[in-house]
Amino acid sequence: MNNKIVLTGVRGFVGTNLKKYLSQKTDFILVGASRDKYSLKTSSAYLDDICSYDEIYKGTHEFDAYVHLAGKVIGVNNKGENNDFFEVNYEQTKRVFDRFANDPSAKKFIFISTIHVLTEKPQGVLDEEYKPQPFTPYGKSKFLAENYIKENCPDGKKYYILRPSMIHGPGNKGNLNLLYALISKGLPYPIGKVNNKRSFVSIENFSFIIKEILSNDINAGLYHIADDEPTYTHDLIQLIATELNMKPKIININLNLLKFAAKLGNYLPIPINEYRLQKLTGDFVVSNEKIKEEIRKPLPITATEGLRRTIKSFVKNS
Repeated sequence: MNNKIVLTGVRGFVGTNLKKYLSQKTDFILVGASRDKYSLKTSSAYLDDICSYDEIYKGTHEFDAYVHLAGKVIGVNNKGENNDFFEVNYEQTKRVFDRFANDPSAKKFIFISTIHVLTEKPQGVLDEEYKPQPFTPYGKSKFLAENYIKENCPDGKKYYILRPSMIHGPGNKGNLNLLYALISKGLPYPIGKVNNKRSFVSIENFSFIIKEILSNDINAGLYHIADDEPTYTHDLIQLIATELNMKPKIININLNLLKFAAKLGNYLPIPINEYRLQKLTGDFVVSNEKIKEEIRKPLPITATEGLRRTIKSFVKNS
């Protein structure tokens, strides 16, 4: 009998891509879950069945594995009601995990957390030994859920807490879109004096890792997820410009002036604030060594190729 997998959050960017990937690469029976299962009918492609969260909680179905993607993510404006983060990312995760713990068929629980449970201003490379210091309600709520899972997983079952760096791919919305919009309009990137580097993970590499965990005997635990190489911001700008057949424009605005403007932006409706400036100037490098040692296979695509595919999708849809 094929493994029966339930996926929450299947209407989001990650869920939409993951269900397609798993349906094409595996023989799993895929079941999508939502608060209102009938709302999934219009997005049930690549799914074998649909169910509601209430049906999960009541034990109406049994599954071999749970992949919990659903959650409230932080927006590009770093805004959101605090209670919403904790209700969705913590309380809902508890309810889904409790059912997993009591499901006699279930063997694996995969929880998609975030690398932002660690810090917004990293000092060095972020590996699994880095001490978490979550700063935002998003990070704090995910960290609470992580701890609940670790403390309550029954013997004989396995949990996998995955902390991905920024996931990107065709159809996603986020900071990559903002940078693309800047370059595509011919506007200059203003921070030429700082060429920071950040880790990303393409949706294909992310989906590949999920498939490997579901398909193989991988040790339970915590894993950071990223492409093999971090990407320098100036290289990313060049990549975007190349796909647009444009010449990149990078200028050197005084960094102290930007910092002053960012402080004002914490209180005024201007395009820059300290949170955004940190993302534009700080390094954010994530190690994927632990998960690669477990999988013992190379990731399907390089960081550059993954970014190129994402940017091509922006060009196609613009």
